[in-house]
Amino acid sequence: MSTFPHPAHLPPERLDKVLAVHLGLGIRRCRALIEAGLVLVDGRPLAKGGLVRPGQLVSVAEPADAGHDVCDIAGVGIVFSAMGFAAISKPAGVHTVAGRGGSSLEGCLPGLGLSGWRLLNRLDQLTGGLVLAAAGEREAALYKGWQEAGLVRKWYLALAHGGVGELELAGLILDDKRRVVRVTGQEDEALRRTLVRPVRDVEGNTLVLAHILKGRRHQIRAHLAHAGHPLVGDPVYGAGEPGGLFLHHWRLDMPGFTAELPPEWEFVDVRAVESVRLSFPVP
Repeated sequence: MSTFPHPAHLPPERLDKVLAVHLGLGIRRCRALIEAGLVLVDGRPLAKGGLVRPGQLVSVAEPADAGHDVCDIAGVGIVFSAMGFAAISKPAGVHTVAGRGGSSLEGCLPGLGLSGWRLLNRLDQLTGGLVLAAAGEREAALYKGWQEAGLVRKWYLALAHGGVGELELAGLILDDKRRVVRVTGQEDEALRRTLVRPVRDVEGNTLVLAHILKGRRHQIRAHLAHAGHPLVGDPVYGAGEPGGLFLHHWRLDMPGFTAELPPEWEFVDVRAVESVRLSFPVP
């Protein structure tokens, strides 16, 4: 069992959120621990929405299946780590956060030597590539500030239907917890736009490089589908062709930190992708 105090300098906070920050887990996983009776506050159970006050002691018992935290998912690993951040590889088909059934990247953090770290972004289950983790609250706050200032640049490779040219997709996305998000005619804030550049033709479809600063749920998938170019293999916004969704988080740039993870697609030439990346405007 691990025990920690709610810091005296912080205001009262919901128990599930206190656990999420301290343990580096998703809210669903934290709520599952609470509902399983594995969490006590000053020695007593507390509901997930109950307030933990400064100085109170939170105790978390080790679940019976804790051994499953050892990561045995092929393809998961640390791509680059520095400054209290770690870029982790997530294979397509694996959930990012725990609590949705099956294995997850979040569940692999202790097995990667990142116990207590927290994930800063998510990828859809069908999407592979980089996911960023932070060692603590300080690093998470730095990331949030950089993102709001437009200093976090995310680069995705995707295979889109048809011939795709240069695109700036700015439609506001309504992503209020629906399985399918909707692109509206209203323009979103500049930080949430999707910039697209073609890399090469692939049998009548187009390998594209997409750039975002701050994403919404399904942003690249929905924006390109709305523009008439759904991604190959997309079961939600496209035809869901066999072979999986061709969307991969290739590169992440932020102050003092850069990580790259090329996809294992035979038609990708990283040198050509890099040439296209350098053609994007600097925000």
